[in-house]
Amino acid sequence: MPRPPARIPFPVIAVVAPLVGAVAIGVITGSPFVLVFALLSPIIAIASTLDGRRVARRERRAEAERFDRECLAFDRAITIAHGRERAEAHARHPTSLAIEAASREPVRIGTAPARSSVSPDEVLVSTDSADDRRLRALLDRARFNPAMPVLVPRGRIVVHGGGVIADALERRLSLEPHVRVTRGANEQHHANDDIVIRVASATSIEVRVAGAPPLNVRPEFVSRLDLAAARESRQAVTPAALPTLVPWRSTQFVTTAELSERAEPATITRGVPLGHDGQAMVRLDLERDGPHALVGGTTGSGKSELLRTLALGWAAHRSPAEVHLLFIDFKGGATFSGLVDLPHAVGLVTDLDPVVAERALLSLRAELRRRERALVEAGVRDLSHKPGLFARLVVLVDEFAALIESFPDLHGVFADISARGRSLGVHLVLCTQHPAAAIRDAVATNCATRIAFRMSDSAGAAFIGAPGRELSAAPPGRAVVVMADASHVIQVATIDDADVDAVRERWSAVSSGRGPWLPPLPLSLDRSSLVTAQTARAPTITTGGAPTPPAARLEPLAFGLLDDPAEQRQVPALWNPQRDGSLAVLGAPRSGRSTALAALATAAQLAGAPIVSMPHSAVEAWAVLERVTEQPFARGLLVADDLDQVLASCDEWATEFLARWDAAARAIRRQGGAVAASIGPISSARSLLSGRFDSRLILRCLDSDDHHLAGAPRGLFNRAAPAGRGWWADREVHVVRDSVAVLEPVPSDPPTWSMPDDLDVIVVTRRIDAVIDSLRRAHPDRAIVRDLATEQSFASSTPPAVTMGPRVFIADPEGWQSAWSLFTTLRRTAPIVITRADAADVRSLLGARVVPPPIDRHAADVWVVEPGGTVCRRQSAVLAPG
Repeated sequence: MPRPPARIPFPVIAVVAPLVGAVAIGVITGSPFVLVFALLSPIIAIASTLDGRRVARRERRAEAERFDRECLAFDRAITIAHGRERAEAHARHPTSLAIEAASREPVRIGTAPARSSVSPDEVLVSTDSADDRRLRALLDRARFNPAMPVLVPRGRIVVHGGGVIADALERRLSLEPHVRVTRGANEQHHANDDIVIRVASATSIEVRVAGAPPLNVRPEFVSRLDLAAARESRQAVTPAALPTLVPWRSTQFVTTAELSERAEPATITRGVPLGHDGQAMVRLDLERDGPHALVGGTTGSGKSELLRTLALGWAAHRSPAEVHLLFIDFKGGATFSGLVDLPHAVGLVTDLDPVVAERALLSLRAELRRRERALVEAGVRDLSHKPGLFARLVVLVDEFAALIESFPDLHGVFADISARGRSLGVHLVLCTQHPAAAIRDAVATNCATRIAFRMSDSAGAAFIGAPGRELSAAPPGRAVVVMADASHVIQVATIDDADVDAVRERWSAVSSGRGPWLPPLPLSLDRSSLVTAQTARAPTITTGGAPTPPAARLEPLAFGLLDDPAEQRQVPALWNPQRDGSLAVLGAPRSGRSTALAALATAAQLAGAPIVSMPHSAVEAWAVLERVTEQPFARGLLVADDLDQVLASCDEWATEFLARWDAAARAIRRQGGAVAASIGPISSARSLLSGRFDSRLILRCLDSDDHHLAGAPRGLFNRAAPAGRGWWADREVHVVRDSVAVLEPVPSDPPTWSMPDDLDVIVVTRRIDAVIDSLRRAHPDRAIVRDLATEQSFASSTPPAVTMGPRVFIADPEGWQSAWSLFTTLRRTAPIVITRADAADVRSLLGARVVPPPIDRHAADVWVVEPGGTVCRRQSAVLAPG
C-alpha cells in the first residue's frame, strides 16, 4: 500500500520567537528599523510550509508509482503461478484415452475455476480507497485459478442435451475405460452414484456429482485423430500376437515369380502393403489416406526398411509412367540401395553430393510450376480428374532433419508441396528420428498418416498421441500406423534382393516417360551437340552482292552447356563481353581451364573474329601486349592461358607487365573486342584478379575455401567434379571440349639488329672479351675502342680534320659511368646496344624511369636504343654471343 507522507504543521513558535526578539532589540537599541526584520519571520514560515507540502506531493506520487509497479508484478506472478499450477494438474490428469489407464483414476472432462493452492495469506484491508479495492481484487484473483481440471469418478455418466456438442462429448467419454455413457432427458431421475452432465453450449456444461453442488465447466474435446486412435487401439491385438517377420512377397496377391511375368498391374483392394497387424494386411493409399505421411523412430527401429517396402510396393503395382519415385537419403545413400535401378526411380539425392541436392531443391520448385501449368492447360483443378496427365511423384526422405539442417531453404519447398501436393500429384513420405521436433507445423498439418516405430513414451505421445505411449520397448519393425479413420499396430513387411529384381524385370521393357527434371549435365560435351545460336555465320549478302561489314563489337560466345534446374532447361552458356566484361577462368590444375579458353576461342573463330593467344613466355607475352596496344584489332579476342604463371615468371617486370596487360585490354575493348585469361588457385592470385576481371568462370578448385573465395556458391564444392565442370552466373555449367590448337601462340621473333656502316656504336656488356671476339669475326675491318680513358677528349675537343671511320665503343656499365662525358656525347648520334647485362644496368645508364622490355638471356636478344628512341628488344647473334 502507498505510505501517506508525514503532515507538516504550521511553525507558530518559529514565527513568534523572532517577533519577540526583534521588539526586545528595538527597545534596547532604540532603533525602529530593527522591527523591519520581524516581518521576515512570517514570510519564512509560510515559505517553509509551502515547500513541505510540495515535498509531500512528490512523495505521494512516488509511492503511487511504486504501488502500481508492485501490483503489476504481483499480477504477473499470479498468472505464472496459476499457469504452473495448471500445467502440473494437467500432467497429473491428462486428457489421454489410453486403455492402459488405471481403472479407478478419475476422468477429466474439462476446466473450471477452483481455489488455488498458491494463494497468498489473508491481508486485512479496512478502508475503501481505490488502492484498497485494487489490492482486494488482486488477492481475490490469486485465490482462484480460472481453469483447473475438473475430475469425475469413473462409472455411469448421463449426458443431457442434443446436437453435435452432446454427440461429441458422448463419443469422447465412451472411449474412456470403465465409463458407461447414456443419454437422458432433463426430467429423468438418476441414481445417487450417477454423474449428470447437462450441455448448454460448446463452452459450457453443468456437471452434477452426488454430494456436491452443481459446477459450471468448460468442456474439453479431443481431435478426430485421437478418437480414431483410441477406438482402434481398444480393438487392436496385443503386440505379442503379431508375427515377428512379414516377408514382402507374402503381402502380394501373386508370387514374386508370377509378378515378374505379369504384363498388367495386379488388382489390389487399395494402396500398397505396409505390414501385418495380426489379423489382416494393412495398406497405405496416399491418394485417399494422405496425401503425405510422417515416419518417426529411433535408429535401428525399422524406419528405413519401411521406406524400401513402400517404394517397392508402388513400383510393383504402378507402371513407371504412373508413378515416379524420388529418393532422398541423408545417411549416405545406403537406404535405397538397389531401388535406384527401378525404372520408376528418377533420382537419388544424398548428403555426399551437395551439388545434386541443390539441383533437386531447385528442380522440385520448377516441377510444381510445371504441373500447375499442365493442370491449367487441361482445364482441371486436380490430377484425379485427369489421371493420365502426368505421373504421380512420391518423394521418400530418410533423415529429414539432416536434410533441413544442410538446406534450410527446403523447409519452404516441403511446406509448399505439403499444401498443394494432393492436387498436383506430389506425395511426401518424411522419415526422421524426432518428427515432432524436426518437422514444422506447416508440413505436419497436411500429413494425415503417421507411422511411429520405437521411441520414448513422451516423444511417441507428442507424435501420434495416446497410441505412442508404449513404444519405448517396441522390437525392430514394430510400428503404430495412425490414419485419418483408424490406427493399427503392425509388423512391417521386409523386402530382399529377389523381390527388387522381380519388380525391375517386370517393368524392364516399359519406358518411364518424362521425369520431374532433366538429366544432369553430361561428363563430356562437344560443340556439335551444343544447340546454340552462336554458330558459324556466313557474311550477310546485300542486294548488290557486297558483304555487310562485320558488327562493331564481338558478339556473345557460347562455351558450354548451362544447367538451369529452376526452369527445367539446359541452355548454352554465353559470355557476352559487352555485358560481362573481361573474363577470368579460375580453377585447380587439370580442371579444364585451357579447355574453356579453347572453347571461347573456337566460338570467336566461328564468328569470324580475330584471335590472339598470348604466349606462356614472359618475353614473348610482353611483345604481344605491346603490339596489341599499339595496333589493336577490331572485334578480336585476346586469350591468355595461365596468366598467373606468366606473371610469376616476369620477376622484376611483374608490375610493368600488369600495366601493359591493362593497357592492351583497354585498347582491345575500345575496338569492340574482349580479353579472357585462365588463372590458377585464387588463393595465390587475388592481387591479379583485383579489379581486373568483371566476370568469372569457376571450375573445380583446390578446396572448399578456394571455391568460396573464387565466388562460387557456398557449400557446393565438389572435389570429384570432372574437368570442364564449373559455375557460371551461380549455375552449374559444363565446358565444350574443342581443339586446343587455337590456343597455340604464333611465334613472333623480334627484328634482327644489324651493325650500321656509317655510325659509331655504343656497346654495354659484362662479357667484354667474348663480345669483342664475336665482333672481330663478323666485322674485321671495324675499329673497336676498349680503352675509354684515352677517348675522353672526344667529349670536349673539336673533332680532327681527318674523319675517322665508324667505331665500336665497348665497356661494362661501370666503365661507361667513369667515361660519362664520352657516353653523353656519343649517344646523341650513336645507337646503344646492351647485351649480357641486367635491367638495373639499363636504368643506371639511361635513367631510373626507363623500363626495358624483358629479353631471353638464352637467345640472341639484346637491348637497342636508337638515337632519340626508346629501349627495344632486338636480336643480334654478333653482339649476344652464347
